[in-house]
Amino acid sequence: MQKYVIALYIRLSIEDYKYGSMSIENQRLVLNEYAAAMPEALNSEVLEFVDNGYSGTNFERPQVQKLIEMVRENRIDCIIVKDFSRFGRNSIETGYFLERVFPLFHTRFISVSDNYDSDNYKGDTGGMDVAFKYLISEYYSRDMSIKTKIRSLSEKHIEY
Repeated sequence: MQKYVIALYIRLSIEDYKYGSMSIENQRLVLNEYAAAMPEALNSEVLEFVDNGYSGTNFERPQVQKLIEMVRENRIDCIIVKDFSRFGRNSIETGYFLERVFPLFHTRFISVSDNYDSDNYKGDTGGMDVAFKYLISEYYSRDMSIKTKIRSLSEKHIEY
């Protein structure tokens, strides 16, 4: 019998260092506990993919690229993330993977904090609730980027 392969995806951006709840260790703990409680855990292989110091605004991250390649090779049965923002903060790209790529390759996607499991939405994308959650993530990221740039410019101005 072939093992069920669970991929835990963890991402921490440079900006996230300020928040302990988003730490790699915290995400790892949450995801491992969730995976261990799944019925599929009895005959599973758990892989971990960590992108430390990468923004979620694009998918040009080494480990997410490796994960997506393994999905396309039909080597991943399930992906678990702490929340949608850990996977991606770009609503169009995130939606593309959740609504097109993962269903095409029969890859289950679970967002623990968002209480989302694609197995509960067979033939459906999760509707407005799901789209709204990753849209909020994108706008949060844009807002933080603008504030960081303004802060940086202010600090440079003070230095002169």
